[in-house]
Amino acid sequence: FFFRCACTTRCDFDMTMSSIVGMSWDKLMVRMACYGQRRHKTSLPKYRPLQCAAKLSVAGGTDAMQDTCKRRYFFNPAFEIYGGVGGLYDYGPVMTAININALNLWRSHFVLEESMLEIATTCLTPEDVFISSGHVQRFNDVMTKDIETGECFRLDTYLAQYCARRLNDPHEEMDAETRSALRDVEQRVAIMGEEEMAATVTRFGIRSPKGNALQPPFRFNLMFQTQIGPEGQQKGYLRPELAQGIFMNFKKMYDFNGGRMPFAGAAVGSAFRNEIAPRGGLVRLREFQLAEIEHFMNPNDKDHPKFGDVRDLEVPLWPREQQEATEDPILLTLGEAVDIGMVDNPTLAYFMGRVYLYLKALGAVHVRFRQHRSNEMAHYATDCWDAELLCSGGWLECVGIADRSCYDLEVHSARTGKDMTAFETYAEPQEERTVERKCNKAAIGKAFKGDAQRVLHHLQHELSAAECQTMQQVLDTGMAVQATVDGGLEVDITPEMVRFEQVTKKVTGRAFTPSVIEPSFGIGRILWCVLEQVYYIRESSLAALGDKSQPSKDKRAVFALPAAIAAYKVMVCPLMVKDNIMPHVRQIAAAFARHGIAYKVDDTGVPIGKRYARTDELGVPFCVTVDPTTDEDGTVTIRERDSCEQVRVPKAEVVPCIQTLCAEARQWQDLKAQYPLHEAAAVQAVGIQR
Repeated sequence: FFFRCACTTRCDFDMTMSSIVGMSWDKLMVRMACYGQRRHKTSLPKYRPLQCAAKLSVAGGTDAMQDTCKRRYFFNPAFEIYGGVGGLYDYGPVMTAININALNLWRSHFVLEESMLEIATTCLTPEDVFISSGHVQRFNDVMTKDIETGECFRLDTYLAQYCARRLNDPHEEMDAETRSALRDVEQRVAIMGEEEMAATVTRFGIRSPKGNALQPPFRFNLMFQTQIGPEGQQKGYLRPELAQGIFMNFKKMYDFNGGRMPFAGAAVGSAFRNEIAPRGGLVRLREFQLAEIEHFMNPNDKDHPKFGDVRDLEVPLWPREQQEATEDPILLTLGEAVDIGMVDNPTLAYFMGRVYLYLKALGAVHVRFRQHRSNEMAHYATDCWDAELLCSGGWLECVGIADRSCYDLEVHSARTGKDMTAFETYAEPQEERTVERKCNKAAIGKAFKGDAQRVLHHLQHELSAAECQTMQQVLDTGMAVQATVDGGLEVDITPEMVRFEQVTKKVTGRAFTPSVIEPSFGIGRILWCVLEQVYYIRESSLAALGDKSQPSKDKRAVFALPAAIAAYKVMVCPLMVKDNIMPHVRQIAAAFARHGIAYKVDDTGVPIGKRYARTDELGVPFCVTVDPTTDEDGTVTIRERDSCEQVRVPKAEVVPCIQTLCAEARQWQDLKAQYPLHEAAAVQAVGIQR
């Protein structure tokens, strides 16, 4: 009754009740206190408000950043010589290396740190899997078309752009009511249904970019459909996510793990979505890379043994209450968020903390977590937070962290009749009153043939104890009982098919369907946002050194990527291509190769300043320069990208220096304190101000 009064919607109530099943009395009291605060509009204790920018201002504009990426062959449209295909991109050497480094860091941060089981699953999936998971019915976007030209638009995106354009137009005059209505649509469009979107189009008289009327909105399934086999009798889809492949292998992983819970499965690979309107560089693609984790745990025990590691980590949170009140995100520690019930459970909060630390390690500066509202929650989720990164298009969902409950394992078990449970052993044997289900498989098989497994699963797993007792009372009269099994199949159960008996047993444990916490990473999106956030324009050397008497015409682009994901850790540059210098270059390059340090040699004939600028555009953090002094005293210079400072280091110590700098075992300031500053660095520097 308390939660019925406290929750504002039926959906909110249903999710709340599912989340408190099995909760201890102490935790239930904390949750009730949290909902009491929500109902009576009292403020959260000690939270710190956080103002967030609506969009990222990219130095020189997004076009300049993309131009730099294209010039330096980070990526390019796939099949470009044939005109390209929307939503398909190829990575060049730089972006490929950045992508690999980001995934290596992901594996180190998650798979190794948490002892996860990483598997590789197929991209092609039979239709039955996605019927069970709900993707065939629900994995769609609302779409509309230009009636005259047939041009397609994803309607929620089109409405958001329409509202933003009118609200930001300084020349348009509108009354307060219209402005308020447009703001309301802009904030709520992501959770609107088809009817509300259609009403919005009608209300504002919204038309296509060419001024034509729009078709009534309709739903468009985003999965790529195909036929499996030459006969074409079995439908299949290219996977839109990796999760189902992990769920298919749950029992194998559980056995491989020695039957121990909790544990996590992980996978990395390509996913495919037939996007209506691909846009924004690497933001919305039709083929993209995902890294997903499925953490399996006891639904009655959602604590995490390592939650203490992130409990005091302060992160920006935008809970649904703040969104509905159009208030800014807040800063809270994850411990506080769990204690007041804002984040549903410690395991969900633990992965939020680990995701935050991973994004920071990649170089992300602007990060926040946005909680899904009740009416935008995925059909399988009980709580969900998106890790969003700020980019030129606004805040972009890059990682989804969802509590998928037991949904997926239960639906796949129900459809296939296969066991998808784990086993919990009690500390001491317990006596339990239970229902013994005696099924006559021969009679069931004879009566239902191809549907026998579904009927058998229904009788053995889906009926509650009360339903079994009621059914047995009817069967005892000799009459058949009509039952509806999974998929809507109606069957008649006769007395010879099954018997239910109430028995008392001493049991040592119980079988349960695990609950799942899923962090899902859109790697391409993450890297795109990081590139935008670390990109900046450096002024010429004279401006950087304080000489304002001459206009700054020389501006250089820089990607301040952390060494952990930079494509090359170091660039090796000969000051001049001469016979007494090049042997040193080859020796240093060979030493980097032996120690597994990614390097590149730039021995082109352009001036050293331009080569430094080219190095900065590639995001290379360090540059080793071999000059005539190297032949005299065996020293070289090491240049740091962001300060443009250089120190002279003995050639034999270059590799250890770069290794420790890249591993962050030593900072640049430590190197400056140990080695002399190169005297010509100030003159040769392209700039020092970001």
